[in-house]
Amino acid sequence: MNKSKSIFILAMFLGLYSSAQNNLTGSPYSLFGLGVENNSNTGRNSGLGKTGISLDANQGINLYNPASFVTLKTNEITFDFGGSAELINLTGGSDLSEQNTTYNFTNISLAFNRDDKYGVGLTLKPSTTVGYSLIGLQNNIEGSDEEFISNIDGTGGLSEIRLDYARTYFKNLNVGVKASYLFGKIEETESIVTSSSYLEIDETNYYSGAQLGLGLQYNLFDKHNFGLTVDLPTVLKGTKDTYISKYSNDALSELEDTEDESIDNFYLPLKMGFGYSTKFKNLLLTADYNKSFWSATNQSDAIGDYKDQDIFSLGGSYSIDPTSYKYWKRVDFRMGLNYNSGYLEVDNTNIDTYSTSIGLGLPIGRRSVVNISYSLGRKGTTDSILIKEYVNTLNINISLSDLWFQQRKYD
Repeated sequence: MNKSKSIFILAMFLGLYSSAQNNLTGSPYSLFGLGVENNSNTGRNSGLGKTGISLDANQGINLYNPASFVTLKTNEITFDFGGSAELINLTGGSDLSEQNTTYNFTNISLAFNRDDKYGVGLTLKPSTTVGYSLIGLQNNIEGSDEEFISNIDGTGGLSEIRLDYARTYFKNLNVGVKASYLFGKIEETESIVTSSSYLEIDETNYYSGAQLGLGLQYNLFDKHNFGLTVDLPTVLKGTKDTYISKYSNDALSELEDTEDESIDNFYLPLKMGFGYSTKFKNLLLTADYNKSFWSATNQSDAIGDYKDQDIFSLGGSYSIDPTSYKYWKRVDFRMGLNYNSGYLEVDNTNIDTYSTSIGLGLPIGRRSVVNISYSLGRKGTTDSILIKEYVNTLNINISLSDLWFQQRKYD
């Protein structure tokens, strides 16, 4: 990595935290690409270390594998929604420290299982999030001794709407497909201030595209469960709106106003996941491995490089007696571990994440459940002029189910 690039990165991260008036609304790493991958999780998966590829959906919708939709409770319709809150502590070189809190919804899902023949689900959820502020970046005006100050704010992200469909074949084999549409915008505002003028640049990038995925689940001897997921690579097409204005000599002038200008496409990679789970009486153990082939997209970022991503997840849950009439015997206790290598490399350093989680599944009546989880994660490093994040995440998810498709016994 050359010297000028290192200086730019250092200035960028120092600018993020050097101002007491910093209004950072998310991770500084959301500056790269289309933002950071959404950390929110649904249902019991959030307390199981983000595992779920081999898990069924009898405790609520499982978005980790489309094949699981056929395992929803028979002839019940399930409405699943939730939200999360994150408290992020950031540290860096020169005793830099910052803290911020963000809120978001995790998903809104509706699904049903028809006579154990097939399962269908429709979901809206965030895919990536962007939120950063670079305050007080100082630079020299080329050819003079005068300086200018830049302030940059970025917000936005992508959302995903997806349709899942699953069927059972050969009794123990579940097959599912999903069709997703990704869409959203990333807004960046830069203000450049000199002693005699003020320049503001507003850019809004729009991205959209479709993606297909496949899921398999297989049960062996009613004890061992295996799962496989594949998300096919796809292209998100982009356009840009730009508005530039300048205030100088007590006059405001418009320098540029363009719409629907084409920009570089963004390439999403091939993703594959493998999962295994087993039960010992009322103890569930589960493990997942996911790999994303980012290097095959052959795209680059001005600051870092895209690298293949590996995610390892472990989870376990225990309930005393799920069929008991006593409430606390039906409560599901959960914990999990997760390691994410990340797909971004800056200054030859991977931006990876370690996290641990605990959770509860609290029954509501006989069919519904409230899922609560807490996770603590560490992302990034203070080496190589980077930033380390400690992320505290609280997830609350409600899964409401009711009987449908029942024939009347009496007129």
